[in-house]
Amino acid sequence: MQRRFLVLLFATLAGVASAQTPLTLDQAMQLGLDNSKSLKISELNVTTAREKYNEVNASRFASLELKGGYTRLSSIPGFDLSLPANLFGPGFPPRPITYPISQFYFNYYNLQLQLQQPIFTGFQLLNSAKAAKRTAEATSFDTRADKSNLKVQIASAYWTLYAAIQAQNVMQENLDRTKSHYKQAVDLMNQGMLTQSDVLSAKVQLSNSQLSLLDAENNVRLAAVSLNNVLGVPLNTDYVIKSTPQTGDTTLPHISRLLHTAIENRPELQSLDLKSEAADAAVKVAWGAYLPQISLFGDYYYQRPNQRFQPPQDVFKGTWDAGVLLSLPIWNWGQTQDKVDQANAQYQQSRLAVKQMADGVYLQVTQSYLNFKQAVDKIKVAGETVKDAEESYRISDQKFKVGLVTNTDLMDAEMALLQAKLNYTQALTGLEIARINLEQSTGQL
Repeated sequence: MQRRFLVLLFATLAGVASAQTPLTLDQAMQLGLDNSKSLKISELNVTTAREKYNEVNASRFASLELKGGYTRLSSIPGFDLSLPANLFGPGFPPRPITYPISQFYFNYYNLQLQLQQPIFTGFQLLNSAKAAKRTAEATSFDTRADKSNLKVQIASAYWTLYAAIQAQNVMQENLDRTKSHYKQAVDLMNQGMLTQSDVLSAKVQLSNSQLSLLDAENNVRLAAVSLNNVLGVPLNTDYVIKSTPQTGDTTLPHISRLLHTAIENRPELQSLDLKSEAADAAVKVAWGAYLPQISLFGDYYYQRPNQRFQPPQDVFKGTWDAGVLLSLPIWNWGQTQDKVDQANAQYQQSRLAVKQMADGVYLQVTQSYLNFKQAVDKIKVAGETVKDAEESYRISDQKFKVGLVTNTDLMDAEMALLQAKLNYTQALTGLEIARINLEQSTGQL
């Protein structure tokens, strides 16, 4: 019974392992986005940047702090005033008298409530908050760019697997044709219409077709592993590709419109623009160090003993203070100017980075536009080539059966048909990859 149970268990597990899950491109996109660790890290960067902004912005407002402490003091001799006997005449005082001047307490308790409010900081706090806010906004666009890049990777892996599966099917069809060709060649040799050399050539082509099919099957496995890796699922997951290339709508707006859309929508450009604004605010923060700093403060003390009461008593008593603090930098060996120069250099770098990215966007859009147009043209040519190759093979096959064409002519027709179908498959998937690259380059993905 135990052996039967194990056999049944292994059979069940094998059935589960071999089960294929249908997968559309949209499902693959969502699955990859949900499972991506790098995307989650990018999203956490957004949270970190937002909390950093909240932290910096909070420093502009009043802060209230409660402090408490206990101190044990070492013992010291008391401070007393001594009057000797008969100081003011006989019998007055009749004996020495000691008066304690100051009582010392050796346990000190302190509670302090402190309020601080910056009034003027040379606009440093305001600009620091602005810089942090722009940085946080830029980080969200960085995450959007990461998500767009991930979608391109998923789509590329998806269509690569689709192309590998289609190539495998084409190779299987080619193997079936070469098997039929080899059988025909043997029959014709037996009838004295072909030489043994022709049969051997057909056999070699059959072997080559078998090897090509093995390569195609391995390419499918490799493409499936690559897709699973991008999706963040176990590498042995088996999917059935359900989406197919769409060749219906291949119209494109004018390239100038695509370029305008890209400049408006590319998250990388928006991120760099915001980072440039943050760098500009950082320059103002550095300049603010030249200006005076003004703040209000207030404290409430509840102490035992409270030193403001004389003579001190071993009881809790409350006192308070309030005031205005002004500080003005006079000389620090040029440190402030050095910080200003650093901030200016970083701001100039950020502006150059924006221009550099804009040039890169123009290049990417132009390349994607041309690649998409080429992919559309390739499909038309490849589709017509397949039709011609199929007809050529059909005619050659019919003539070969009656000895009107040579064995070499039929093999050439077979190879031409194989290459035409492979080219058409590559053209179909090339169109989809060109489409998604164009969407990414224009900021629409």
